[in-house]
Amino acid sequence: MSDCLIKAFSGCTCPPGECAEKPLTPAPVTFVSWRTQAIACLTFGFLAAIITAAWMETEFKDQDLSHQEQVSWK
Repeated sequence: MSDCLIKAFSGCTCPPGECAEKPLTPAPVTFVSWRTQAIACLTFGFLAAIITAAWMETEFKDQDLSHQEQVSWK
């Protein structure tokens, strides 16, 4: 494969069937509209915010319970 790249960039032609072979089926091209992208981005961000808030709530609750005897109420 590296020989093919070297040949392609050096200007030498490849023998038929060695390097310059086209694929049998073209790569699939998918188009995602900007609305779909925006909705997916907002949904992912909203879910990330909810998960982060829930995780932080448990972290702070654990910290409060572990330090509750060190807090002085004056």
